[in-house]
Amino acid sequence: MTQHAMDILNRWVAETVRAAPPEQIAKEAARLATEFTAYAEDAGLNVEELEVDIGEDILSYMRDALIAAADAESGGLLADEA
Repeated sequence: MTQHAMDILNRWVAETVRAAPPEQIAKEAARLATEFTAYAEDAGLNVEELEVDIGEDILSYMRDALIAAADAESGGLLADEA
């Protein structure tokens, strides 16, 4: 995967992902993964290669991004609870 593809992923996540309540993270991650996959394919990215390069599937990546967003919003309190 190119740096360009990673830049697209990071930009999309920064512009799209917002904190969600813990009980909604799984559902929101699935929605975001579906939305990003369509966006990436429209942009000509190979999603399977992207998943190999990031070391996880898009669903897991979105879940992690949602958890990070919630942690940032809470001022790091979620990390302290883990």
